Amino acid sequence: MNNLAGKTVFITGGTTGIGLETAKLALEEGANVVIYSIAVPGSPDITALKRSARILIIKGDIRNSKKVKSAVASVIKKFGSIDILINNAAIAQRKEFIKTNKKDWDLTIDINIKGTLTITQEILKRMLQKKSGMIINISSGAGMDGIGNLSLYSLSKAAVLNFSQSLHEEVSKKGIDVFTIAPGSTDTKMFHSVFPDHKPHHTPKAVAQIIIKSAKKEIHPDDKLIIDVFYHTT
Repeated sequence: MNNLAGKTVFITGGTTGIGLETAKLALEEGANVVIYSIAVPGSPDITALKRSARILIIKGDIRNSKKVKSAVASVIKKFGSIDILINNAAIAQRKEFIKTNKKDWDLTIDINIKGTLTITQEILKRMLQKKSGMIINISSGAGMDGIGNLSLYSLSKAAVLNFSQSLHEEVSKKGIDVFTIAPGSTDTKMFHSVFPDHKPHHTPKAVAQIIIKSAKKEIHPDDKLIIDVFYHTT
């Protein structure tokens, strides 16, 4: 088992939904927690988190390499290292592919793929220096089995899944774990924005519990380096 106490967990898109619940649980485990998000709402949850000396909330865009570099430097200055990266930030839109346009393509790819690459590369540099770390990429069931009218999202989440496998092959022998967690439909604003008439399978907290258990190595990925949330929740 991997104790999270004293370790620094960096979460993208951590001010709502799965990311927020993961941040709460990581704090309960004794970790230092960094939330990097394009928006920081003044919600009661965020206000409560700010009271902890072990939380750092940074407003920034994962697409902006300069802001990412600055954010990582701020985290190193405050906490000394980044031990676990959780790539959670993503967008989705429900639209028939034939009705999508280049603007739609660029937005999804820039955030879900390029943003993930940008933040991962900057933090990976630090992990390679200390020869230890863990990168958890949040994909989706849509990344394993494409969903109609979610072609761009499905594409991007499949890319994240394959990126995890490729990166693991490159860095696993250098002390860094890389794997993917694939939730099904989860009770978040994003899910309800694309499926307003559907009932989700998971709560954000249930998915967050799987993320924390995987970070602690209580749950292990399969031979494809995937942890399918359906198999670990009731």
